[in-house]
Amino acid sequence: MQSNFLKILRGKPVSSLSDALALIPTTVADAHKIVGEVLVDIAARKAEILAIAPERRTYANTVSAYDEMEGLVFVMSSAAAVLKQVSSEVAYRADPYRAIQQESIKICKDALIYKAFCEYRDHGMVNEVLTDEQQYFFKKIMADFKRCGYDKDAATIARIVAIEEELQQHCNAFDATLNNDTTTLTFPENELTGVSREFLAAQARDAQGHIVLYCTRSTLNALLQHCTNPMVRREFKKAHDSRAYPENEKNLQKMLALRRELAQLLGYESYAAYALAGYMVESPENARSYLGYLFEKIEGAAARDFKNLMSTLPEDVQLSEDGRVQPWDVPYALATYEKINSSLDNSELAQYFPVDKAVQGIFAIYEKFMGVSFEYHPTVPGAWHESVQGITVYTKDRSRVLAYILMDLYPRPQKYSHACCHEIIPRVLRHSPEDGMLYEVPSVSVIVANFPRARGNTPALFLHTDVTTFFHEFGHAIHNSLSCTSHFKTSGSMGVMLDFIELPSQIMEEWMWRPDMLRLVSGHYKTGEPLPDELIRKMVAARKSGRSYFDMNQIYYSMFALAIHDSPTPVDLDGILREMYLRYMRGMAWDTDNKFYASFGHMPSYGPCYYGYSFSRSFAFDVFSRIEEHGLLDEAIGREFVGKILGPGGSMHPRELLANFLGRPATSDAYIKWVGAVNEKEKA
Repeated sequence: MQSNFLKILRGKPVSSLSDALALIPTTVADAHKIVGEVLVDIAARKAEILAIAPERRTYANTVSAYDEMEGLVFVMSSAAAVLKQVSSEVAYRADPYRAIQQESIKICKDALIYKAFCEYRDHGMVNEVLTDEQQYFFKKIMADFKRCGYDKDAATIARIVAIEEELQQHCNAFDATLNNDTTTLTFPENELTGVSREFLAAQARDAQGHIVLYCTRSTLNALLQHCTNPMVRREFKKAHDSRAYPENEKNLQKMLALRRELAQLLGYESYAAYALAGYMVESPENARSYLGYLFEKIEGAAARDFKNLMSTLPEDVQLSEDGRVQPWDVPYALATYEKINSSLDNSELAQYFPVDKAVQGIFAIYEKFMGVSFEYHPTVPGAWHESVQGITVYTKDRSRVLAYILMDLYPRPQKYSHACCHEIIPRVLRHSPEDGMLYEVPSVSVIVANFPRARGNTPALFLHTDVTTFFHEFGHAIHNSLSCTSHFKTSGSMGVMLDFIELPSQIMEEWMWRPDMLRLVSGHYKTGEPLPDELIRKMVAARKSGRSYFDMNQIYYSMFALAIHDSPTPVDLDGILREMYLRYMRGMAWDTDNKFYASFGHMPSYGPCYYGYSFSRSFAFDVFSRIEEHGLLDEAIGREFVGKILGPGGSMHPRELLANFLGRPATSDAYIKWVGAVNEKEKA
C-alpha cells in the first residue's frame, strides 16, 4: 500500500489547505506510522530501480525514479522536522525525524545506485534526447555521487554509511538539546527598568509575581536594547549565549571529528573543502577571501560606528579594562545613540506595525510584484496549534492553485525559538506513471516564527526587525510556490545550492527599507496613519550608522564556522571562538563565559557554510539594483524575476540564473559599494 506522500508525488491532488495540513503529523505516534509507510515506499522504489536490466534503462525508470525516491526522503524529513520544532510532545518529538534520517542513509547510500546511473549513461542515454534541464541534473547527480563516495569499494562505503549514521545522531542530539532548552531567568518587575509595560504584561509570572523570561531571541532583543538595568542585560546575555552547554560542546566535537574523518576518507583535506566543493564558492579559500575583502570594506565604518557609540555612552555602561564595550551593552548603547542622534525609538516605531496591517501589506506587495493572488485563512481547523494560519497561493487570475502555506508565528514554551521556512512538498511537473499525462504538484510550505502577541488592549505589534524577518521567511515560501522544475531535488528554495538559498529572500528584505513600501505595510494601531516620512528617514539613517555591527557579526560567525571545520580534532572551540571574536568584532569586549558554539543552530545543517548568508547577499544587492531601476511593484520586472531567478530553482547553476536575469555575470559591486560608502567618507 502506497503512503500518502508517494501518492501525492505521483499526482494525487493536494486540493485544499486541509490536504496540506494532513501532511504534517500532529502526534509522534502518527509520525512514526507515516515514517514506516514512507520507508517501505523508498525501499520498494530502490528495488524497482536496481531490478532493471542495463540495456533497458531509461531516464524515466532510472534517473526520474531515483529523484522520486529521494523526494520521498525529503518530504518525510521536512514534515518530521516541523513536528520536532512545534510539537508539545517535547520528550519524543524528534524521534520520527531521527528515524527517517537514519534509515534513509542505509537505503540510499549504495554503490548499486551509482552503478545503475552508469548503466544508464552507457546504454539508455545514447538512445534518448535529453532536455537541457535533464542533462544538467544528470551531470550534477553523477558529480555528487562521486564526491560523496558512491564509486568507492564496498568496505569504504560501509564506513561512510557508518560515519553518516553516527554523524546524524549527533546532529539530531545537537538540535534536540537546543530546541528543548528550558532556560529561564526570573526578575522582580522593578529590576526590568526601561522595558515596555506591554512587553512585561505578556510574560509569565511565578508564585511571587516575578517575571519569568525564556531565553529566546525576541526576549534577548527586547532586554538588551531597552533595559536600563546593566545587571539584567549582563545576566540574560550570558544565559542566552550559554544555552545547551555543556551538552552541545560534546555533540559538536563529535560532529567535527566525524566530519573530518568522512572528508579524509573521500580524499579531501578537510570537511570545509569537501562541503564547499559542491557550492558556488567552490572552496574555503574563496570563502575566506570574500569575507576578508568584505571586512576590509567595513573597517572604516566600524571605526566610525564605535566612535559614535562612545560619544553617547550611557552612564550605566562600564567599559572593559582595554576600553571595549561589553557584548551585553552593545545593543543598548546603539539604541541610546539612535535615540539621541535621530530621536528614533523602536517602541514608537512598532506602533505603526500592527501585525494584521503589516501582514496584509506584505501580502499585497508580493501579489502585485510576483503576479499571484492569495487567500488568507486566519485559522486552520485541526492544526497542531490554534494559532496556526494559512495561505492559498493562486495564479493571478485564480485559475490554478500554486501552493499552500501554513504559518505558526507566535512563541510557546519549548517551541523552536527562531524563524525558518520548511518546504514540505516541492512544486514539480511530472508525467503520471499510470496514464502518461503531465500534471503539476502544488508546493506546501510551513513558516515557523516567534513574533510578538497582542498585549492587553494593545494589538500585536511588529518591531521593524520582525517585519523584515517575516518578509524574508515569506520570501522562502514564495520561492517554493513559484519554482517549478521536472525534478523534486531541484524545485523550490531547498533545490538550490546552499550559498544561494538566501538570495531571493535577502532581495525581498530590501523592500522593507524603501519609503513607498513601508507606507504600504504600516498603519498606526490607533489612527491608521502610515509611517511618517520623518520616521522613515530616521530608520534608514540608523540602519546605515549601525550596519557595521551586523556585518561584523556575520563575518565572525562565518569565519568561526569555516575555522572549526578546517581544524584538527579535537577542536579548540573556545580558543577559535575567542580568536575570531577579537579579530572581527572591533570595539567589543570578549566574555570568557561565551559558549555561543553550543547554541549555534546552523551547525548541524550548514556546517562550514554559514558564509552563504554574506556571500549570497552580495549578489542579492546586484539583482535588487536592477529591480529598483524598473520599480518595486513593476509587474514586468516581477515576471522576469520569477521566470529567471525563482522558477528554475536548482535546475541550472546559480551563476547562470543570475546572468540570465542581469544580462551579464553577477558581481558584488553593488553590495560592496553600499557597505563601503561610509568607509569612503572616513578616508575623505
